[in-house]
Amino acid sequence: MLLAVKVLFFAFFDICRLIKRPQDIPASKNLLTLCLMLYGVLSIQLAALSQPLDKAIMAGGLEVILIMLFSFVLLQINGKSVRWVQTVTALSGTGIIISIIALPLYLFIGIGSDSTVNSGGVQVFGLLFLATLACWNIAIMGHILRHALDINMFLAIVLSITYIWIIFSFTSAIMPTEVN
Repeated sequence: MLLAVKVLFFAFFDICRLIKRPQDIPASKNLLTLCLMLYGVLSIQLAALSQPLDKAIMAGGLEVILIMLFSFVLLQINGKSVRWVQTVTALSGTGIIISIIALPLYLFIGIGSDSTVNSGGVQVFGLLFLATLACWNIAIMGHILRHALDINMFLAIVLSITYIWIIFSFTSAIMPTEVN
């Protein structure tokens, strides 16, 4: 069991390094379910750092639904719906890795905390690292979509940015930030 987890982790990490492709991940509905559940939990955890738990749960659930729906629509339009399980597994599996990296970073720079533990320089460094992580995430998503849809990387990056914009738009519409 531990060996299987290790193999899967490194497979997802190789996708993050743009080495492996989504079709290198097993087309397993059980693996898809497991990845989506863990991705959802981590999304809730990240959202809970900056908003109440009920809103964080809604945001995490919405993100899981949107990743499935967005992938389904893109693959359906391109006549490649048979690739849905592997595509969503790759997106959620790499999302787990990005979330695992982002969580301590959010805590380090103090996102969601009222205290000003970090000095300005440390926080700027942390925010730059977070921006780099966001760009890497876009590249990973682009890499996955490029292979899943058989399109060029530029269009895949545009679709990745569109997906992120859709998530922020839906989340903002459903859960607007409260002004005190």
